[in-house]
Amino acid sequence: MQLPKQIESERIVLKHPVKPTFKLAEELYAIIDKSRNTLREWFPWPDKTNSPEDEFSYYLMGFYQKRWDEGTAFGYIIFDKKTKRILGNINLCSVDEKNKSAEIGFWLSDEATGHGYMQEAVHALESVAFATGINRIVIKNDTDNIRSVHVAKRCGYVLEGVMRQDAWDEFHGRFRNTNVWSKLKSEWEKETK
Repeated sequence: MQLPKQIESERIVLKHPVKPTFKLAEELYAIIDKSRNTLREWFPWPDKTNSPEDEFSYYLMGFYQKRWDEGTAFGYIIFDKKTKRILGNINLCSVDEKNKSAEIGFWLSDEATGHGYMQEAVHALESVAFATGINRIVIKNDTDNIRSVHVAKRCGYVLEGVMRQDAWDEFHGRFRNTNVWSKLKSEWEKETK
């Protein structure tokens, strides 16, 4: 499976960092650091990203490059078209070519939330994925992550169910419940007619 290195929509551009640089790692780290308290509520990785070096080695060279080359995940940085500033990240991961399924994961900086950017990013990425042959896309989120729940709902994903106490959440000191949302290619085709 191949996806384009860049996907554009009305207000944003999704870019795969073809040649990751330390400068890009510094920019991403600054955004993560500024939004750390919000991000760590829902993800374990902000507490493991403690320097631009961590961002460069683990995320840019590991997640972005290695998994892209393997065809198992396609990571994009979300940029504002007008200002060129980084808004967050979105990726198509858990790609299963045999079953034509994948998962979309995402995060936004605190400054970028509440403006519909993630809804636009999900629509842009799912359109490319469905056009490339994916049949089913999943979004998973903590049941308490209301912003992420709203993105899934506004993007037309169907709540399939809740995985009860499926993972330990160190930040909150509790087991988390995870929503599982999905959209099928046939549903996307109806939306885009």
